[in-house]
Parts: sequence; C-alpha cells; structure tokens
Amino acid sequence: MNQGEIDPLTTAHVMTVRGPVSPNSIGPTMTHEHIFLNFDQFYDPSGLHDPTLGELPMSSHVGGLCRWDSCSIRDNLGQQPHKDWDMVAEELGQYLDAGGSCIVELTVEGLNPFPADVRRISEASGIHIVQGVGFYVHAFHPEWIESATVEELEQHIFTEVSEGVNKSGVIPGIMGEIGTSATLQDCEERVLRACARVARRTGLPINVHCEPPTLDVVMQILDVLAEEGHDLTRTSLSHLDEIIDIEYLETVLRRGVIVGFDSFGQDGYFSPTLKSRSDQEKMTTLVALIERGYEDQLVLSMDMGKKHYLKRFGGMGYDHVLRRIIPRLRQIYGVTDGVMDKLLVTTPRRLLTIDPITLS
Repeated sequence: MNQGEIDPLTTAHVMTVRGPVSPNSIGPTMTHEHIFLNFDQFYDPSGLHDPTLGELPMSSHVGGLCRWDSCSIRDNLGQQPHKDWDMVAEELGQYLDAGGSCIVELTVEGLNPFPADVRRISEASGIHIVQGVGFYVHAFHPEWIESATVEELEQHIFTEVSEGVNKSGVIPGIMGEIGTSATLQDCEERVLRACARVARRTGLPINVHCEPPTLDVVMQILDVLAEEGHDLTRTSLSHLDEIIDIEYLETVLRRGVIVGFDSFGQDGYFSPTLKSRSDQEKMTTLVALIERGYEDQLVLSMDMGKKHYLKRFGGMGYDHVLRRIIPRLRQIYGVTDGVMDKLLVTTPRRLLTIDPITLS
C-alpha cells in the first residue's frame, strides 16, 4: 500500500508525519535523530579563551571548538527551518542516496520541536519520518510539570498523540525521547508513568533518553514503566552505547528492551569531563552483544541535531551509519548481512509498528 492508504483503526501501521504507512514500506531506519530543533538554552561560551567567539556564525572554522565544547557556539545548538532548511535538506538527501528509508525524529518539548516543518521536509524529500512526543529532561521541563499529577500529564500527552504535536496536526508515532537525568527526578518519574499509561491506550512505543546513568537508575526507569503495565519490549533506551560494561548492558537487555547504539560519529566532549566513546569502542561493544545473542534488541543511529555533526561543518552526516559503520562492521568484524538487516530494518520496524488503534 502507498502512504495514505492505511486505515490505522483496522490495520497495523507505522505512523509517520505524513500519515500511517504499511510497516513493509519502512526500510533502513535511524532510530534516534533530530531534524529541526532549537536548544540554545544550553549555550555556554565560558570555557572558550574568548567567550565572544560563541556568537560567531557556524562554520568549518569553529567546528573544532564545537567538538571540544559542544555548547560553546550558539549557532551550533539546533537546526531551524527558517534559516537552515536548504542545508538540512541537502544532508538528508545524502542519507536517502545512501539507502536510508526512515528517520525517527525525537525532538520533544524542551528541545523546541518543529513538527509541521518536519512534515514539510518529509514531503519534499520522500523520507519517512516518525515524530516523537513528550518531554525532555527535568532541567528543561515547562514550569507546570513541577506540580502536575500523573493524570494531568497523561491527558496532555494523550491529547498530543490523538490530535497532533503542538497543535500542528502531525500525529506522533512514538513517545520520546522522554528525558531522564543521571538521578531520576520525581517529575521525570511522573512523565514516565504518564507515557506508560498512554502507551497502554494507544499502542505507541516509548523511547527514553538515558544520561547515561548508573545501572540502578536504568532499572528504576524500567521498573516504573513495568509498574504501569507497559510492555518493555515496546521500549528503546537511547545513549547506552556510551557504556562499555558488557555485564551492565546484558542486565538491561535481559529486561526485553531495545538498546540504541545511537550516537555514532559524535567524537567530542559533552562537558569538560564527559567525552563520547569512539566509534571503534561502540562497534566493539555492539559486536560483543551480538555474539551473546542480543542481535534482535539493538538499533543504530547518530543523534544528529548539532550543526557540527553535519558534513558541511566537518561532521559525519546523516549517512554515517550507512556509508561507514555498516561496511566496517561487515568487513572488520564479520557481522553478517542478516544481522545488519535486523539492526537497520527488522527491529526498528517491529518497534515502530502499531497495532490497529483504539483510542480510549
């Protein structure tokens, strides 16, 4: 079936920004990306030798500074449709040329989503895009969440799921990235509980942004979702590719969740004391988990969204996983085409497929 021919009330589907589509139409998928967003509330040029450099327009000349201190250049912090449309469209086109089919756009409240523009660029490019919904970490919650009950949060999220994100009419196909901090905050726990309740009503999957935290915090996140009756196999956890402790990761995977190796290409500092693991470390850990039998619970992505990740400014681009990570996994690590298909197609498709909707 073509896009627009699926009845979500009667047919299993993937909900994209252009409407429901047959799961079989979804090919290679990046499960955690950002297309349009604005998070310049993160801006902090104080670590630069000359803080006035932070107001320079983004260019290849400041790309190195962004890898050293990713929040030091204001213009690096997001991609906005009114000024960055052509640049983003060009780089998305390279993903399509590399064989990409679908992108999961996990920009939620706190990161300032642009759902109508995401739909517009999906229409222009032909890429399937699945829009997320929910709230980012506590530090960027709207003020009203501090005192909101689980029931109020559930109703707010349910309204956006059923009527569209930010009143845009764009129906989300996943809840997430739902923000959690290094220590799970009370308000973050309430958001998780609300999402689990909405998932039970709608069948949507949940993606959780992990700091990455200690194992105890991950178990706490999963316990909260399970207590509310959420099926943990319908859950993906992002950024755990920053963990290289195999026992930690196996403990998480035994809960049935999907783990995202979703920050490939981010060879830089998140803070002065936190640096992204190298792609080699991530591939080595990924292969170790495949060898232990978890090949059906792993997905890949880059978590684009800062401009210095774009090719134009010296980054690896939206096609990095398809152009470089997949060939290296095949050639150096001996990962088979069958396993590649699971990482790129089968598991993302399973996560995103929603049974016929019965909103209640």
